[in-house]
Amino acid sequence: REVPGDSGPVEEPTRRVLHLARARRRTRFGGVAIQWHLGRTREPRRPTFQKGVEVFDADCVGPVVELRHWRPGDRFQPIGMARPVKLQDLFVNAKIPRQRRHELIVAATPAGEIWWVEGLRIGEKFKVTPATVRRLHWRWGRSG
Repeated sequence: REVPGDSGPVEEPTRRVLHLARARRRTRFGGVAIQWHLGRTREPRRPTFQKGVEVFDADCVGPVVELRHWRPGDRFQPIGMARPVKLQDLFVNAKIPRQRRHELIVAATPAGEIWWVEGLRIGEKFKVTPATVRRLHWRWGRSG
């Protein structure tokens, strides 16, 4: 079924698949409005910090992503960490309340590799580097 103003069909209420290159580059999921655009890298500088905005290596993320909520057993490798860790452990260390953990949105590749968790650092493997050719600009905001 199509959702007006959305990027595509809703597969089930707990997950949404996005095709990043489609014309409509925005969606709402789990109380979060998300917008994105793809762009070529013009210079090798680091992205500047902006609340609610992240920049990723678009070729590492890929053309299709899945939005969903945290699931027990999920693993994530935040930028600066040597290997993936349990997302539950990151939530506990960040003092995110148990109820809030289930509200947060994660974005993953079709293979299930998480590259973004709402409110946490970006994924190490998906960061912009000097080798980055295309950038994925990801903007989000929670309503209410």
